[in-house]
Amino acid sequence: MLEIVERTNPALIESTCRLHQRGDIPPDCYVVDLEVVRENAARLAERAEANDLRIYAMTKQFNRNPSILEAISSAGVEKFVAVDIEGARAISAQGLDVAHVGHLSQIPRFWIPEVLSMRPDVWTVYGHENAKAISEAATARVIRQDLLLKVTGPDDFTFAGQEGGIPVKQVVDFARNIRDLPGVRIVGVTGFPTVDYDHDANRLTALPNMATVVDAARRFQEELGIEMPQINCPGNSSCASMDLIAAHGGTDAEPGSAFWGMAPQQLFGDDVGRPGQVYLTEVSHRARDRVMVYGGGFYPARQDGPWAVSAALVGDQPDSLSGNRVPAEIPAARWIDYYAWLYPDAGQIVRPGDSAIFFFRPQVFNSRSAHVAAIEGVQQGEPTVISVHDKANRRIR
Repeated sequence: MLEIVERTNPALIESTCRLHQRGDIPPDCYVVDLEVVRENAARLAERAEANDLRIYAMTKQFNRNPSILEAISSAGVEKFVAVDIEGARAISAQGLDVAHVGHLSQIPRFWIPEVLSMRPDVWTVYGHENAKAISEAATARVIRQDLLLKVTGPDDFTFAGQEGGIPVKQVVDFARNIRDLPGVRIVGVTGFPTVDYDHDANRLTALPNMATVVDAARRFQEELGIEMPQINCPGNSSCASMDLIAAHGGTDAEPGSAFWGMAPQQLFGDDVGRPGQVYLTEVSHRARDRVMVYGGGFYPARQDGPWAVSAALVGDQPDSLSGNRVPAEIPAARWIDYYAWLYPDAGQIVRPGDSAIFFFRPQVFNSRSAHVAAIEGVQQGEPTVISVHDKANRRIR
């Protein structure tokens, strides 16, 4: 993984070390090149327009960071998807368009009135009870809420802890049961994930989930005479996957990791976009045969095969950092990441206070304590800190 960011954005590595050693940014911090984020976002917006697709920006990967969301919006991507209630609140608090809610995490009925006040374009539901609760709350407010139905098929892939949805063979009967509910209207279908990256074949593939979503839309047309204007196809969304979505008849994509160049097809394939983030921490102390670096932001969920973290760039001089690649290990999911480990070879100099720069695919909203530093001027060799936010998105600089 380190070779990828060294090749595609070496200036970010140097800038991160320089700012850290100057005391401008803290350890346990994702450092984000806003110029690259805007560049990636503009390309995504252009590709969506070329494919006549609607895009909703997913923000959990970078913890709904205000500076990053502003960069994405300024590049032409103005609608956002909230993966949960916290995401909806964070996006709304920044005055941005909370356009899609309910997927992946349904909105608990206690918070339905609050989310209705955000006036999302669409709201994904997994079952009749959820649709009925939205109907009742919308009717009380004399508004109408458009719904997407989460559909599943017998051969679909599902991540653990994300199960649920309406079996595709029952989706028409389900629609009959809720289409007369006041205050709501079915406008589309969705599933997750619909696209995957095949590392062995080095290409994107449409998962069975994609066929399920398209089949559900067909059933509505043929059996109810209802055309579905939205066929929402999230998962691994990027420029290349938007071509695939459009080819299968989809109408929506939901890029997230692609905004900072972390989609697998960008990292390992030839898709458009380059990395715009690294994880910065700091050497704390030595413990027997290893050196400890501060943790808080490591994400161990995908650390195998090409995703594995095996080294970090360590030092206090930006121009020589790449020459000091130190073997490293990060905590497994069963451990709290108070620290991670470095294993310097004989002759490698590692001191407390040194910058330690890692590169992996993160989910910052799922971290223990990670900060996010948004910086400008990286590519010009004049890095400047625009903002530093803590895990709770409180601005500390």
